[in-house]
Amino acid sequence: MKSVFSILLSLLCGLSLYAQAGPLSADDRASLTALEADLLKLSYTMHIDSNEEARFVACKSLIKELVNALKTPNSFNYDFAALKGVNVVTAPDNSFRFFTWELNIDRDNYRHYGAIQYNSGELKLAPLIDRGDKIRQNPEVVITSNENWLGYVAYNILPGGTFEGKKYYILFGYDRYGTFRRQKILDVFYFDEQGTPSFGLPVFVTYTPEGHLLEDRTRLILQYSAEASVAMRFEEESQRIIYENLIIAEGPDNEGPVNMPDGSYHALELGKDGRWHEASKVFSHKYEKAPIPEPRQVIKADIIGRPTGG
Repeated sequence: MKSVFSILLSLLCGLSLYAQAGPLSADDRASLTALEADLLKLSYTMHIDSNEEARFVACKSLIKELVNALKTPNSFNYDFAALKGVNVVTAPDNSFRFFTWELNIDRDNYRHYGAIQYNSGELKLAPLIDRGDKIRQNPEVVITSNENWLGYVAYNILPGGTFEGKKYYILFGYDRYGTFRRQKILDVFYFDEQGTPSFGLPVFVTYTPEGHLLEDRTRLILQYSAEASVAMRFEEESQRIIYENLIIAEGPDNEGPVNMPDGSYHALELGKDGRWHEASKVFSHKYEKAPIPEPRQVIKADIIGRPTGG
């Protein structure tokens, strides 16, 4: 895996080629459409192939070919909507966007890859280097950069507010994590004084079940059973972030204690101080025991949406 990190760094770090962030020409759009089709084939292999080495090689090739595609003048204005298996989320102010994806290393391990593309007069990319395995001890209180990123697939981004003079964004992420566990991550993204991409900021005012303030919380991480479905989303109507409450329960298949949703939710509201404050629980019905999930039905499609016919 170190070789992939080296390739990613060499391809992305310091890449600064002159390009105008203007409309795409018809020829460049056609070129990107063709390149996107090639990237989709690599993504399919990376996610679906049963051979670990084949998945690894496809991931390495996808990194290289994605960078080549982004060298196209004005590529920021191409949305890559057909590139399934690679998530693209754009900042609300259109100043940058994230490309993120995951690679199943083996039965119990996933690695995440990605880059930040800036919308500027020059093509500028910053790599996202997954170092999540190095910061698992206290991941909710650390501040990191793009080169020691927690690692996840970003699925939404919101304007977060301003805290201590820093304009920040809220990132929603998903981490497949392992065989029996999944994670949802509510992260904070901003640029520090030197313009370095940074993650984590103590903007969450949240409490333990006993009512004690959780000091210096720089992000929220929900870790739960792979058999459960856990919501973490932004609610447009109320302008609140909603996420499910988890309790310890006996996991299915004798996997031991595991976090499961109990039917109640938390809400975060943006305060005048630029921080997100925990409101009273919403939809406050609680089960005495966590609901046991129904067995999952077989979905007749793969991770990038292709029918399996099974």
